[in-house]
Amino acid sequence: MTLVVPVAASPSAAAVANFAGLSASVARWLNRTDLGGVIPDFVRMAEAEFSRDTRLRSSFQLVDTSGYTPAGEIPLPVDMLELRELSAAGTVLRELPYEDWRQRSDGPYFARVGEVAHLTGKPATAYGLKYLQKLPALVFQSDSNWLLREHYDVYLWKCCEMGSAWMRDPEAVASYSAKYEGAVQQLLSANNAHRWAGASVAVMAPGVV
Repeated sequence: MTLVVPVAASPSAAAVANFAGLSASVARWLNRTDLGGVIPDFVRMAEAEFSRDTRLRSSFQLVDTSGYTPAGEIPLPVDMLELRELSAAGTVLRELPYEDWRQRSDGPYFARVGEVAHLTGKPATAYGLKYLQKLPALVFQSDSNWLLREHYDVYLWKCCEMGSAWMRDPEAVASYSAKYEGAVQQLLSANNAHRWAGASVAVMAPGVV
């Protein structure tokens, strides 16, 4: 006689796209149960690499924000990864090195000092900012972000690569690194297909309509 043991249905770790689910996936793929104290390190290191990977920056969120400065000093957002555009009173400003900026008394210029943008002439004005937002870090168990939700494998493979380095397993490092590279290429291909609606790119000679 065959005995059938019912198993309670539960979502997979990937279906729960948060820090807790990712940690469970990393432990399972690395086949270890003693990594609870170091998996957060793997995630931190993975997130640091995501920010440095210039290929991924094209996928990061572009944020538009605006405000008003009474004295031409604009605190830059704490979640800013890269400043794309700063405008004042509708005019796009040009960034100068601080020493060059100090020589200017007027004009559409600004310089950064620490985390503050200083406008030439210190005007009271409305301003607009366009910047690339840092990937929100996973800190608490329920934390999630757009990359983890939409490209779970990118997070998982990079964390497993970091974990394999911690375990001093060069073969596993190479394997997970290859998986990460494949996932990133698929992410970029999907983004390009979405941006160009799947159309192939054609180079046309000048004047050809």
